[in-house]
Amino acid sequence: MRLRRHVLVGTAAGLAWAGALRGWMALLVGPASTFSWRTPVLVLAPGAALGGLLGWASALRASGRGTPRALVLAPGVFAVALLDPRTARSLVTDGQGSGALIVAVTAVAGGHALSHRGWRRTRVATASLATAGVATVTAMGSMAGPLSSRRGVGTALLGGSLTAALCVASTVPYGPPGVVSDSRESLPVE
Repeated sequence: MRLRRHVLVGTAAGLAWAGALRGWMALLVGPASTFSWRTPVLVLAPGAALGGLLGWASALRASGRGTPRALVLAPGVFAVALLDPRTARSLVTDGQGSGALIVAVTAVAGGHALSHRGWRRTRVATASLATAGVATVTAMGSMAGPLSSRRGVGTALLGGSLTAALCVASTVPYGPPGVVSDSRESLPVE
């Protein structure tokens, strides 16, 4: 029962986060923004899936068990956008669509840096990468308007805070310090 609750709450939170991200994307584009089949498939579903995966990791942590190591890569679900041929083509030709990669890489790097796991040099490198990612998403707010305008500042702050919040959420699969995250923990030891 606890597992189901964690996964459902995580899924709902992930969907809400992805909805806010879609709102940020609409602010960037302005009146030209449209809603098509691509929005639920490439933005909302990956957000809900990520939330569910982080909810699962939370349930495992709450029960005192380690999490599968692969869960630290859960933010990579946003890279599913590249499976859409139109998005992949646009990424190669004019750079549009790179936001999915920026969000995924920033979240994975931020989760590692904030987890206090691993070598210090590695955490410094991932913290630098995450900081650059959050700064990039924040700066993208200038696409909505100059950063001296209310619209530009509001859009910048929304994008940056959503990305930073995802970095914090991405620490969940690491578990608390002192608990080894390993999918083999649940197997019987002989």
